[in-house]
Amino acid sequence: MTSVPRLLITGAAGKTGAATVHALRGRRDVHVRALVRRDDSRTEALRQAGAEVVLGTLDDIRDLRSAMKDVQRAYFLAPFGLNSLDQGLNFAIAASEARLEHITVLGQWLSSASHPAVATRRTWLTDHFMRWIPDVDSTLINVGWFADNTMPLLGIASQLGIFPFALGDGKSAPISNEDIGRVVAGVMTDPAPYVGRTLRPTGPELIHPTQMAEAYGVALGRRVRYQPISTRMFAKALRALGLVPPLLQTQLLLYVRDYEEGAFEAGGVTEVVERITGSRAEDFETITRRYVAADPFTRRSFGNTLRALAQMTRIALTPAPSSPRIEASYGWPRLNNPVPSLDDGAWAKTHDLEAAFGLPAPAEAGSSRSSAKVRSHLNPIRLSDQYRSGGGPGERGLLPD
Repeated sequence: MTSVPRLLITGAAGKTGAATVHALRGRRDVHVRALVRRDDSRTEALRQAGAEVVLGTLDDIRDLRSAMKDVQRAYFLAPFGLNSLDQGLNFAIAASEARLEHITVLGQWLSSASHPAVATRRTWLTDHFMRWIPDVDSTLINVGWFADNTMPLLGIASQLGIFPFALGDGKSAPISNEDIGRVVAGVMTDPAPYVGRTLRPTGPELIHPTQMAEAYGVALGRRVRYQPISTRMFAKALRALGLVPPLLQTQLLLYVRDYEEGAFEAGGVTEVVERITGSRAEDFETITRRYVAADPFTRRSFGNTLRALAQMTRIALTPAPSSPRIEASYGWPRLNNPVPSLDDGAWAKTHDLEAAFGLPAPAEAGSSRSSAKVRSHLNPIRLSDQYRSGGGPGERGLLPD
């Protein structure tokens, strides 16, 4: 083993991967190796941050074997796609062969075996088999709502003064990619206190979509109003704007339903970011200002206003996609009786909602309770040391005692 541990960041050109590399910038106590698919401007930014860049994919175990040579710790993000399980297994096998000390895995708050979203069920599977790698310690970073999820609407908000999203009256504690990267970097540089644990980093407070719109307004210098839209309209928007591939659209529709029902609110607020990094998590307004500065569509102009109006017209005229037809065309597995997170007794028990909110968790997975009943118990409380989250074998809680 080298005196300075080597850290492998997979998906290093992606949002949380790049944030992790930049969080490690300038550190002399670790050597950072970044795995990327192609050499481009994002790759050059990684080199400027001091990373050793290697080319390869998670689809080819030979690339992972090469990337893990002389590596002691690695970061894995379960990518969305048809072959996400293959990629996760490639990573796990390569990590076992390389005898890594520790892996950090980015999971998902909704992760469960019976969720309607195939991507979430596959995340649950990945979480589990990552724990089973012989003699390789692991830590799961269990993220809820990414602030990044709403930022594609900044242009429309700037030009038209509305924030249209299918979030209902649900709340969340949005977290920035940068804070996720800082947490991952903190765990990777000093993994011992977090071995076997599930960490849930969040933003500093639970906020309603109206508060998101207010933060938009402050950052944009104009009044912005939250405009709740139906799931069907959200589906039309995803299809019309082409922001994500069709298969991911089907999963996002399920996630906003969870959001409306309060599944992300149920996660509460934690102090993971501050405890690991020493700095308070960024608030939503701070995050929004950074996106506004980087997005030319937020500049008020006649051309950008026409563009926003054209987008809204395209959304209105676009037929809503058929999720079952899309999933069937890709051959994705379907469950006979899928269960949303808040109605899933097993999910509630592993996420410790009974302890956190005084809720009686059903005894069996699939046992149903009213989501409205669950939401009636939810409060904007802070959960720090007392909060414990499970979700996988070998997990001992949220933070070190």
